[in-house]
Amino acid sequence: MSPYPLEPPDARGPARVVVVAVPAGPVGERLVRAALRRRLAACANVLPARSTYWWRGAVESADESVVLLKTVPKRVGALFRFLAARHPYEVPEILELDVPRVHPPYLAYLADTLDPSAPPPPLGGGRARAARPTRSGSRRGRGARAPARTRAPRRRR
Repeated sequence: MSPYPLEPPDARGPARVVVVAVPAGPVGERLVRAALRRRLAACANVLPARSTYWWRGAVESADESVVLLKTVPKRVGALFRFLAARHPYEVPEILELDVPRVHPPYLAYLADTLDPSAPPPPLGGGRARAARPTRSGSRRGRGARAPARTRAPRRRR
C-alpha cells in the first residue's frame, strides 16, 4: 500500500492535466483518440521526449512521447483507470496536475465538451470565494474575518 493518497485533498482548480509517458510511435495517438471518443478528455498534446530513469537498479534511456490530456475533475478517475488498463508499460507514469486558474472561454470549452448538461462553470477559477470583509468601521457579515494587517507595526523611538 502506498503512503500517498489516491485522491489529492488540496486539488481545487476547475481543470486537470493528466500526464502520461508512452513509447515513441503510434501508442500515444491511439490512447488520445480512444480517450477523446469516450469523452474522458477534451483535448490532448502528444510531445516527443527523451526520458532517462531508474529501472530495476540501472539507469535507462528511451525515446518516448509525453501525452498531456486536458480534462475536468469529475473525469480524472475514469481517465486514470482507462490509461492504466491500456498502457503497455509494467509501471506506467500517469500523473494528475491540478490547474488552479483557467482562461474562462477555455474552461467553458472543457465543460461543453465533456459535460454539456452541467451548469456553466463559475467565473474566476471554479471555486467559491469567501465573502470579503467590508471596510473598516462598517458592519461585517456573519462569519467574515477581520481584514489582514497590511503594514508593519509602528516603531517607538
